[in-house]
Amino acid sequence: MHLVNVFEANLHLSPKVCVVAPGPNGKGHYAEIPSDFFVIAVAKAILIPEVRADMWMMTHSHQDWYAEADAAFDGLRIYSYDAAMRVLPSLEGKKNCYYFKPHKELLDPHGIKSIEGVIRYGGTIVGNAIQLAYNFGATDILLCGADMSGDSYWDGSVNQGRLHGDVWVAVCYLHALLRWLIEEKHINISTLSPTNLDVPKYNPNS
Repeated sequence: MHLVNVFEANLHLSPKVCVVAPGPNGKGHYAEIPSDFFVIAVAKAILIPEVRADMWMMTHSHQDWYAEADAAFDGLRIYSYDAAMRVLPSLEGKKNCYYFKPHKELLDPHGIKSIEGVIRYGGTIVGNAIQLAYNFGATDILLCGADMSGDSYWDGSVNQGRLHGDVWVAVCYLHALLRWLIEEKHINISTLSPTNLDVPKYNPNS
């Protein structure tokens, strides 16, 4: 099966994008996602029953929940190249599957490196989705469940892969990116749920 690099695809997103992550703080806020936002569910968030995702983005395809998610969602998918190659046979016959190859250099916690036409690692899959949304025209980015703390998911299960701690290391990598997007690119970025990221609470009237 031949997959297309998302940056070479004729892909269009809404100017309003909501990135839904699987953190427990998002629970109770899914109904607050405005209906006119394009919803990108990242990683295990695709399995949240209350979330109707327009896109599923993932950088790992080896978790024990992947098969269930793969069977449950038949929409637009964005894989990291390595994740796509791991499950390539299972994608045969599926439409709207794309990949991206991360830039060889990470996000810089001390400054901004260009993200034009690329996605840089370092800010977790939430950071990847924010970069994707920006690159495809989003001017209003809303977060939900992007706790950046602990290892639990919204459903009470726990990520056994690693211990993140009370504040994820990725926060410092994302800080510079978020400040640049907000202050230099005038992208509106806010959150529906509590997060360790330095972004304001979403105000539907602003």
